[in-house]
Amino acid sequence: MLSDDEVLAAVRRSPEGAGGAFPADRARITRHLLVEGEIVRCVETRTEAARFHKGSRDLSDLPEYDDLARHPVPAPADPAAGSTLRLVRRGSVAPGICVCADGRKHCERCRGAGHVTCPKAVRCTACQEGASCLSCDGSGSRTREPAPRPEDERAARVTCRECGAKESACAKCRGTGTRKCPECGGSEARTCPECKGKGTVVHDVCGGTGRFVRWTEGVVTRVPVTDALRETSSLPSRAFGWTTGRDAWTRVDAEGEKAMSPDGLHAADARRDPDAEAAPKSADDPDAEAAPKSADGADGAPGIDEAAVAAYLKPRLAPHPGEVGRRVRLRHLSVARVAHADRPDRVFLVIPGPSSPRVVSLRSPRRTRQLVGLALLVLAVAVVIAGLLN
Repeated sequence: MLSDDEVLAAVRRSPEGAGGAFPADRARITRHLLVEGEIVRCVETRTEAARFHKGSRDLSDLPEYDDLARHPVPAPADPAAGSTLRLVRRGSVAPGICVCADGRKHCERCRGAGHVTCPKAVRCTACQEGASCLSCDGSGSRTREPAPRPEDERAARVTCRECGAKESACAKCRGTGTRKCPECGGSEARTCPECKGKGTVVHDVCGGTGRFVRWTEGVVTRVPVTDALRETSSLPSRAFGWTTGRDAWTRVDAEGEKAMSPDGLHAADARRDPDAEAAPKSADDPDAEAAPKSADGADGAPGIDEAAVAAYLKPRLAPHPGEVGRRVRLRHLSVARVAHADRPDRVFLVIPGPSSPRVVSLRSPRRTRQLVGLALLVLAVAVVIAGLLN
């Protein structure tokens, strides 16, 4: 992390600092952390249920367990990949022979006869919308006035079989209003539609196999849950817009045990952002500065206070119920904010870089309030003038 002296030196060198003295006793320096990335958690659930299979089944290829809650399952190789593991409780497999023996049972619809009763005659479909006979309508008695011919009827009418009226009856049923059942041909019996005349049907309990298998199944399901991070410790979220990919971001890519605790996300698992590379200064440049050292003393980008990062991430890395694996991929950046009494109108953000810090100058909150107040005053004056003119 940059020291206070390094932070103030960077502000003095910046164009906004204009070479000012910026004494340390008149400066207020605060540290802020920017973090973005994702935490992928592998969340596991275990369920147990009785299973039933119609027919024979070989379960020898499934792992056995005694206590599902304590059964050891290897940690996930990839926390982002879901998985389902099926197991068999030891001693629970119970194959059996069905009561039907041969896989069939008597047909309940025909009671094993192979056929069902059927109506001898059915309503004539040709004259359902009109009279079967214009004179007697199938009654055989002409005791009424002949009915008019149905509208749009084009088929010729024939002599009624019931009353003998000519050109009055439906050509299909000849005035009776009914026809032989097309299913049984008038025999009053037809093949059972359920058993197709066999008198027996497949036994649904065993699926026609005559056997079944019962067992207790345990299922271990693992589902990835992703938590996205893009937040700061105390700066507004727009602070990410003040940074660039060439700043000294530190990347963290950890899996397994190292990712389960913020204490595991240390320098051994962190690496400088490969995109944060700046062109080296020429050796002939008199203003060239030696590259600052990192927190651990190695040459390179200014170091990150990893204790502060760990403290900030600790509540976000709390384990979820059923969590068995984790992958953390994020990057973080420590930013110094400088407010100085010599420049009350500005605040400065000092962002570590791979070779030297970068300074971003922003309007101070005090200056913003002044400008807002001035704008409101101008608006009020304009309203008053407009009122006087009217």
